[in-house]
Amino acid sequence: MNAMPTVKAWVIDVDGRVVGMGGLAFSRGRWIAFCDLTDEGRHYKRAIVKAGRAVMQEAGRAGHQFIYAEADPDEPMADRWLRRNGFRPDQSTRIYRWQA
Repeated sequence: MNAMPTVKAWVIDVDGRVVGMGGLAFSRGRWIAFCDLTDEGRHYKRAIVKAGRAVMQEAGRAGHQFIYAEADPDEPMADRWLRRNGFRPDQSTRIYRWQA
């Protein structure tokens, strides 16, 4: 049997310390994008952008049709980051959708 993973995650490692994690989680029939950064991890903007692009490219290669994400209201760059990675906002919520 070929089981589908429920989470595909990547970490940002700095000298053996995990300072961020992001990826895709399969929940209730949908793929959800997620990202969690420490204060230190937020300083690695280029690594975050590069990792985000890699995750979305992998999603496209894996055949995912739609991926959903919620912009964190406490993260000032969340909206911009989601848009740069191909997510489009729902007009009435903070939910974004990426489509292959």
